[in-house]
Amino acid sequence: MSASGTCRVIAVSDGHKTAITMHPAERAEFDDATLLARARDADRAAFGELVRRHQHAALRVAVVICGSTEEAEDIVQDSFVDVHRHLASYRGTGSVRSWMLRIVANHAKNHVRSRVRRVRRDDRHARLHLRTAEGADLAVERRLEHELLAAALQRLPEPDREVLGCRFVAGLSEAETAEVLGTALGTVKSRTSRALTRLQQELDVTAATGERT
Repeated sequence: MSASGTCRVIAVSDGHKTAITMHPAERAEFDDATLLARARDADRAAFGELVRRHQHAALRVAVVICGSTEEAEDIVQDSFVDVHRHLASYRGTGSVRSWMLRIVANHAKNHVRSRVRRVRRDDRHARLHLRTAEGADLAVERRLEHELLAAALQRLPEPDREVLGCRFVAGLSEAETAEVLGTALGTVKSRTSRALTRLQQELDVTAATGERT
């Protein structure tokens, strides 16, 4: 963000990143559907604004599914390239955001399935250390809670991680989560309930282990 209030965003086109300047008034003027329509007409600034709006949610979805912030960043980059290539495939049946995040989720799941070696499960790789989420002055106690929660999430089955990641890490609604995961709304509700129960059980085990050490 410059002193004048303009914002430089990174647009992805055919695998290349381009810095584009958009003014605040231009960003606020268009909704996602309008930006996507303009992006279809080769408006790189419009696509760059879509990326800017949704890249943080995309990172959160990817990191919960794959278990690594570093790998999630690559997944999101590749996903947005894919989004750009398939702009014409958006049919308007759901929100633009959920359509974009569904592509991110699919890339993340494919990445996990094709991984040759297991993801390291130490704290550095398991924790949800999202660079854009919080400042460096985070209290030690809160950071520890986040690390324990992230480690517990990574011990859950993949479907549980996906639904909790969409609902509570990316902050999606139940309807958006259903769109992203390609499942029924009722399935999201029941899966969320079961996943929360399993997560609490994992946290209880962690707490009990800590008390004995």
